Amino acid sequence: MMEKDIYFMQKALELAKKGQGKTSPNPLVGAVIVKNNKIISKGFHKKCGLAHAEAVALKRAGVRAKGATLYVNLEPCFHFGRTSPCVDKIIKAGIKRVVIAVKDPNPQVKGKSIRKLKKNKVKVSLGVCQKEASEINEVFFKNIKDNLPFVVAKAAQSLDGKITTSLGESKWITTDKARQFSRRFRDRYDAVLIGAETLRKDDPKLNGLDKIPYKIIISSSLDLPKNSYIFKNFSNKTYVFTSSNLKARNKLPKNIKVFSSKATKEGISLKKLLNKLYQLGIMSVFVEGGADTLGRFFSQNLVDKAYFFIAPKIFGGKDALSSVGGAGVKQIKQSPELKKPKIERIGTDILIWGYLKKVSYAKARKKS
Repeated sequence: MMEKDIYFMQKALELAKKGQGKTSPNPLVGAVIVKNNKIISKGFHKKCGLAHAEAVALKRAGVRAKGATLYVNLEPCFHFGRTSPCVDKIIKAGIKRVVIAVKDPNPQVKGKSIRKLKKNKVKVSLGVCQKEASEINEVFFKNIKDNLPFVVAKAAQSLDGKITTSLGESKWITTDKARQFSRRFRDRYDAVLIGAETLRKDDPKLNGLDKIPYKIIISSSLDLPKNSYIFKNFSNKTYVFTSSNLKARNKLPKNIKVFSSKATKEGISLKKLLNKLYQLGIMSVFVEGGADTLGRFFSQNLVDKAYFFIAPKIFGGKDALSSVGGAGVKQIKQSPELKKPKIERIGTDILIWGYLKKVSYAKARKKS
């Protein structure tokens, strides 16, 4: 692997990240066209339905693309969708070599474009910056692999793991800097999910800094405040999931979409909820609380990635609510665990984040 390939691929990755939170359900893609070791054109996928990164870069390059090298973080598309196949545009433009970070896992592509490029005498190099390229498209890869949304959990807590004092006070635990940092995550994902108690207690807006994501509320009873901020302002982007009979939906404003399913022992089936969100075109979910909701997502192994903001404060008290509630695990070996967690300092607060190791409770019990 040549250093210049890594350098130009990193440029493509930087471009791809500019589309974060805007391309769903499409992946993040950046493209750089290089000739005589100089970038002559570049592009990125800005939004679903708009031109793909390769098409943007090729159009800007024009006739200069002939004999050049194209760097792209994901295998070019092979199939017709909202746009025509990028692989055909690359061949037609006379690109001599294509450097790809990672194959597209979509069965409609998955190596087909690479084979077609080679068949048309275009040199292909695969695997440059593969790890980083896979991470920036973690949502897309999960969608293709499991036909489910990518699930991210977030909590803001005291040093001893509390999200309220013994009297229920919760605003604010972390600093404004940490809260602003957290709001940026809402810009990345399609939807923000909370439980009914969080809606009743906090009346949150659930917006990002630059984006208004979908709002998902879980409520077993549908006993929710009709005058809540999100009901009044974002009814067209709000979904409520319940185990109540839909006759109870008259408790809510008429334009709120309500989905009902039979409850399990722990309440609404979260797996069914995620399946429904996927059918609705929601490819990623940012779970912000409350404690019981987070606890259920963790205990059912549905969390892909987690962010814990920790303030250097100690609340104490047996009546102070912990950040992750629910039934919890019975054995340490059953615990969901972060793989190679990363730690950052944000002002006086600490952020610990990482990907979840998936735990099989049945296997853990068997071993004990």
